[in-house]
Amino acid sequence: MYTLEIDGTPVAIIRSTEARARELLDVEGFKDDLRTMTSDGRPLWSGDAAHLTLRPATAQETETFDDAMAEDDEFDDEPDDAGTPVADSEDKTDEEEEDVDILFLVDIDDESAA
Repeated sequence: MYTLEIDGTPVAIIRSTEARARELLDVEGFKDDLRTMTSDGRPLWSGDAAHLTLRPATAQETETFDDAMAEDDEFDDEPDDAGTPVADSEDKTDEEEEDVDILFLVDIDDESAA
């Protein structure tokens, strides 16, 4: 897992390979999101690439991510149409191995409240 810092502030944890996490920082849509998303009324990122840093996540950040995913999984275990819980497969395809999960560490302002 890797942590995205903006101006030295940990903003998000990215669960992926390092290569995929770095690729994400080059995706225009992701960069647009960082420029337009706000926390406490301020944009997360000014658009200056020099202010983005990617580093390995700390043990505490990894625990925060795992706790958030476990909490989210409680809602994902809803029964399917046959009434049996939906379970995640342990066998991951190559595409699933390439998946990227992101958890923001800062509170993101609700766009609909504006």
